Amino acid sequence: MFLLLILVIGFYLYNTGDLQRMINSLQGNGNQVNEAKRIIDIRFAKGEITEEEYNNLKKIL
Repeated sequence: MFLLLILVIGFYLYNTGDLQRMINSLQGNGNQVNEAKRIIDIRFAKGEITEEEYNNLKKIL
């Protein structure tokens, strides 16, 4: 009975999207650093930042 209750709650959280938000919040800052690196790479590829700025930002992260 208890297992069924847990499954129902998990399915509800999955359908509402709250489960994904909870998992992301548990992952912490690692995800934010990866997102920052990805944005820096995109800006460098577009030519919005110079190679020197790119290297300095990568060193910081």
